[in-house]
Amino acid sequence: MDRKDFLKKSAGLIIFGSLTIAGLKAQQNEPKKTYIVIAKRCDGCGHCYRSCKDNALKAENRKAVIDPQKCKGCGDCTRYCRRMAIVEQT
Repeated sequence: MDRKDFLKKSAGLIIFGSLTIAGLKAQQNEPKKTYIVIAKRCDGCGHCYRSCKDNALKAENRKAVIDPQKCKGCGDCTRYCRRMAIVEQT
Protein backbone atom coordinates (compact mmCIF):
# COMPACT_ATOMS: atom_id res chain seq x y z
CA MET A 1 0.00 0.00 0.00
CA ASP A 2 1.49 3.32 -1.01
CA ARG A 3 1.06 6.62 0.80
CA LYS A 4 -1.83 7.82 -1.37
CA ASP A 5 -3.88 4.66 -0.72
CA PHE A 6 -3.15 4.85 3.00
CA LEU A 7 -4.40 8.43 3.18
CA LYS A 8 -7.59 7.54 1.27
CA LYS A 9 -8.37 4.62 3.59
CA SER A 10 -7.54 6.42 6.83
CA ALA A 11 -10.90 8.33 6.74
CA GLY A 12 -9.88 11.39 8.68
CA LEU A 13 -7.10 9.87 10.79
CA ILE A 14 -4.26 12.38 10.92
CA ILE A 15 -0.88 11.55 12.44
CA PHE A 16 1.61 14.31 13.35
CA GLY A 17 4.74 12.70 14.77
CA SER A 18 3.53 11.25 18.07
CA LEU A 19 0.25 13.25 18.07
CA THR A 20 -2.79 11.41 16.70
CA ILE A 21 -6.13 13.03 16.01
CA ALA A 22 -8.75 10.38 15.26
CA GLY A 23 -12.00 11.16 13.50
CA LEU A 24 -11.27 14.81 12.75
CA LYS A 25 -13.54 14.77 9.73
CA ALA A 26 -16.45 13.36 11.77
CA GLN A 27 -16.08 16.05 14.45
CA GLN A 28 -16.24 18.84 11.89
CA ASN A 29 -19.62 17.59 10.62
CA GLU A 30 -21.26 17.39 14.06
CA PRO A 31 -23.81 20.12 14.83
CA LYS A 32 -22.89 22.60 17.57
CA LYS A 33 -24.23 21.61 20.98
CA THR A 34 -26.40 24.15 22.73
CA TYR A 35 -26.92 24.47 26.47
CA ILE A 36 -29.59 26.02 28.69
CA VAL A 37 -29.63 27.11 32.33
CA ILE A 38 -32.33 25.78 34.63
CA ALA A 39 -32.92 28.92 36.70
CA LYS A 40 -34.47 27.09 39.67
CA ARG A 41 -31.28 25.09 40.17
CA CYS A 42 -28.77 27.92 39.62
CA ASP A 43 -27.52 29.57 42.82
CA GLY A 44 -25.11 32.01 41.15
CA CYS A 45 -21.95 30.41 42.54
CA GLY A 46 -19.87 31.40 39.48
CA HIS A 47 -18.12 28.09 38.81
CA CYS A 48 -19.49 28.06 35.27
CA TYR A 49 -18.31 31.63 34.57
CA ARG A 50 -14.76 30.77 35.55
CA SER A 51 -14.72 27.52 33.55
CA CYS A 52 -15.90 29.10 30.26
CA LYS A 53 -12.96 29.82 27.95
CA ASP A 54 -15.18 31.77 25.54
CA ASN A 55 -16.74 34.16 28.10
CA ALA A 56 -20.17 32.97 26.98
CA LEU A 57 -21.67 33.11 30.47
CA LYS A 58 -22.76 36.13 32.45
CA ALA A 59 -24.82 36.78 35.58
CA GLU A 60 -28.24 38.38 35.56
CA ASN A 61 -30.15 38.58 38.84
CA ARG A 62 -27.67 36.14 40.44
CA LYS A 63 -28.39 33.50 37.78
CA ALA A 64 -26.20 32.25 34.93
CA VAL A 65 -27.16 33.26 31.39
CA ILE A 66 -25.55 31.76 28.29
CA ASP A 67 -24.82 33.97 25.30
CA PRO A 68 -25.53 31.67 22.30
CA GLN A 69 -23.43 33.88 19.99
CA LYS A 70 -20.27 33.29 22.06
CA CYS A 71 -20.93 29.69 23.17
CA LYS A 72 -18.99 27.15 21.11
CA GLY A 73 -20.64 24.11 22.72
CA CYS A 74 -17.64 22.69 24.57
CA GLY A 75 -19.67 21.78 27.68
CA ASP A 76 -17.10 22.86 30.27
CA CYS A 77 -19.80 24.78 32.14
CA THR A 78 -21.86 21.60 32.63
CA ARG A 79 -18.91 19.75 34.14
CA TYR A 80 -18.17 22.51 36.67
CA CYS A 81 -21.76 23.30 37.68
CA ARG A 82 -22.18 21.78 41.14
CA ARG A 83 -25.98 22.07 41.04
CA MET A 84 -26.36 20.57 37.53
CA ALA A 85 -28.19 23.73 36.45
CA ILE A 86 -26.68 23.77 32.94
CA VAL A 87 -27.86 21.02 30.63
CA GLU A 88 -27.57 20.23 26.94
CA GLN A 89 -30.61 21.33 24.99
CA THR A 90 -32.21 18.50 23.07
